[in-house]
Amino acid sequence: MRLIPMHDGMELRFAPVIVNASQMQRGEHYLRVSERLFVHERFGRTDWAVTLDARHHPRGVQYCVPAAVRAVVHAYERPGSVICGFSALAVYGLPYLVEGADTTLRAAVGNCSPASEFTPAVARLRAPHNETWTLTHRGISLRAANPARATVQALRQVRRGEHAWQTEQVPGMDCTTVRAIQLIDCVRRHLRLQVSEIRSAAAGQIDQRWLSKVLKHSRATADSPKETEMRLLLQPVAKRCGVTLVEQYPLIIDGKVVTTFDFAVPELKLGIMFDGRHHWEYEQRQLDASINLTSMFHGWTVPRASSKSMHLCVQVVEDALCRKLGLPTDRP
Repeated sequence: MRLIPMHDGMELRFAPVIVNASQMQRGEHYLRVSERLFVHERFGRTDWAVTLDARHHPRGVQYCVPAAVRAVVHAYERPGSVICGFSALAVYGLPYLVEGADTTLRAAVGNCSPASEFTPAVARLRAPHNETWTLTHRGISLRAANPARATVQALRQVRRGEHAWQTEQVPGMDCTTVRAIQLIDCVRRHLRLQVSEIRSAAAGQIDQRWLSKVLKHSRATADSPKETEMRLLLQPVAKRCGVTLVEQYPLIIDGKVVTTFDFAVPELKLGIMFDGRHHWEYEQRQLDASINLTSMFHGWTVPRASSKSMHLCVQVVEDALCRKLGLPTDRP
């Protein structure tokens, strides 16, 4: 989806074409979105992602169809409804955290039934018109909570345990707080929301002391939720060692940017990288190897972490800091 810039009245553009039974092509395979509407299976989510999200869903629901498509279909079938929470964030193009969430709407008449694979959860509509945007998809008008309001609704879903995902254990924080920080990081980075917009939308909706803690730990620099976790794990280490952890630090050699470290302690030439899934592709691996060698040639130490080696990477960073600073370490 390409939804930049976001604004009231924006048009939604995404690849999946929504069809009814009479529009299906013979010999092709489709995924059901609702009782009446479908999308071609090529637009479905990968099996491993569906399974992983279902493990953390409170009722184990598996969502094979992308969240934005589900939101548009269910809102279209319920004229006058408003797309809310994670569903609205999916419609706005947030690339993380949305896919395993239930489709949530608000309407004049709500129901108490939980969402299922083919039906949304519909709550009673209370949001005033100035907190909703009108969106258009293929000539059809839809309503959605504006991005700031949708973020606050999503935070409430996280606090109530209605949506969860796998997180690393961060010392001094519960998983709910970590997820909230990841969410705020994501909307700041990818939807360009400002802290002031979130605070304003949250007035009277969320415990302000808890929100202030979340916002205090949030940054607009994390490219992914895993980078958020990495930052939360590294910050206490940097503090114990008396150094400043810099985010998104460019390595410039001979006037050219070689790479941008996710985190760095520049005075000690320590650059830290988190490698997401795309780093396992062949061409990216070749580039990463070249970056590491060039960095090492110029005196940098560059530990890299993946999703399953984050804690080990933090240990490596702590050892490197202690050795460079001459501080005692618990490990030989």
